[in-house]
Amino acid sequence: MIIRKMLAALAALCIAVPVTIAGQAGALTLAPVAGDVNSDSVFNLADMVMYQRWLKGAGKLIAETNGDVNGDGTCDVLDLSAMRKLLIDCIVKAPEPNFAPKAKNLCAGIEPSKTNESQADEKFINSQTAFTVDLFKKSYAENTEHENALVSSYSVMQALAMTANGAGGDTRAEMEKVLGSGMSMEDLNGYLLAQRKCSVNPKYTDYNKWQMSTANSIWAIDNKERINVRPEFIQNCVDYYDSEFYIAPFDDTTLDDVNGWVNDKTHEMIPSILDHIGEDDVMYLINAVAFEAEWEEPFTEYQINKGEFTNANGDVQQADMLCGWERYIGDENTNGMIKSYSGGRYSFAALLPDESMTVDQYIGELTPEKLNGLLTQKNYDIKADIKLPKFSYEYENELSDELKSMGMPTAFTGKADFTNMSSIAYRHPLHIDRVVHKTFIDLDENGTKAAAATMVAMADGEAMINDIREVNFDRPFVYCIFDTQTYVPVFIGAVNSLS
Repeated sequence: MIIRKMLAALAALCIAVPVTIAGQAGALTLAPVAGDVNSDSVFNLADMVMYQRWLKGAGKLIAETNGDVNGDGTCDVLDLSAMRKLLIDCIVKAPEPNFAPKAKNLCAGIEPSKTNESQADEKFINSQTAFTVDLFKKSYAENTEHENALVSSYSVMQALAMTANGAGGDTRAEMEKVLGSGMSMEDLNGYLLAQRKCSVNPKYTDYNKWQMSTANSIWAIDNKERINVRPEFIQNCVDYYDSEFYIAPFDDTTLDDVNGWVNDKTHEMIPSILDHIGEDDVMYLINAVAFEAEWEEPFTEYQINKGEFTNANGDVQQADMLCGWERYIGDENTNGMIKSYSGGRYSFAALLPDESMTVDQYIGELTPEKLNGLLTQKNYDIKADIKLPKFSYEYENELSDELKSMGMPTAFTGKADFTNMSSIAYRHPLHIDRVVHKTFIDLDENGTKAAAATMVAMADGEAMINDIREVNFDRPFVYCIFDTQTYVPVFIGAVNSLS
């Protein structure tokens, strides 16, 4: 009786769904098609009816192997429950059309050349951890208002590495030193290609609920008197960064295209990256990252309690605290925790400074070795009784000053060498005008959503030379989302306030 009522409710829901969405849901296909027991290449309500009859001993399944929806090796009533959930997901999460820019992607259909991938080793891990900590410290140092901060060193690395492939001479040498601790761009390209490929979840299931998507694009002004992009530069970006390449008029349509592309690639978590097109802008190199993962063990309703959070200014704020037992990490001035996301590939770490330190002091003394030492601790026999506030915020920063002070000032001046990017750069030189970075995070009892977008704007006007400037989590703390295979953070931030 219960099953019949649920099937009737589902049938009514299907009828109520608009035709376009119902068509998309009915046409949902997987490889293999989970739940498609009638072997018509789609999963829909008809499969559930056939499966229910088969469970009662009436009729047979045409494709019995597709009936093992929960993957436990047998077809039983538990699979019927999984099919119900799958059908509801199909209806509720019907895909919307992808954003279609007005500019044409000239790289569509271009096959990548044969490349050499390099799996992460100690050299790469150390260089990326150092870049992460240095970038985070430099960007946070400007945070005089005690606001929340969040950078995705992974996103910034992707955008700047594409840019560095177009640099030459001292400009390239400086960028290689900052991005890869001195390794050549040819070597760094191979490492970053392998890292990007490894960030894709090959099998999204109920027990492996995480996804991280990376997208890169290059937008060049349709004016060969100002920039004539070298084909070998674009091929390199296609080969190692799977980049799209657009020739655009750099007017309002381009503004809409760029922002629409970022909004689409960050799953609408970052609506825009570009607020205007400068008169000297000739190229944008953009990366977008979207990360979504459920906790391996989500917090239940009884683990969410009301509490208080004292922000960096000393004000007390009301908070929803997530309470539970997690893996403990710590050192002489840190008490922290690590919590795994579904599938175990990525984890969340929160680092609470000792009460004698402010979070500003803690970040100021943070080193790559300290961070790596905390993330790699194996204190499985020590538990942390945590109270972690739910939080959600956006962050934005222009990173030019930080990158200059990290050791690559030439790229932002009239002395920049980007002759490997444009064939007319000898007589019409280019430089980096600005590096815009935007991030978003939403952490709650179910898991975490995070996104980042980075834009490197290339200009051909005269460069301006600026001064170079150098376990109850109820108070400000540092956190990161990191790859559990390499322990390299992909996001790192600080919570100073919940409002």
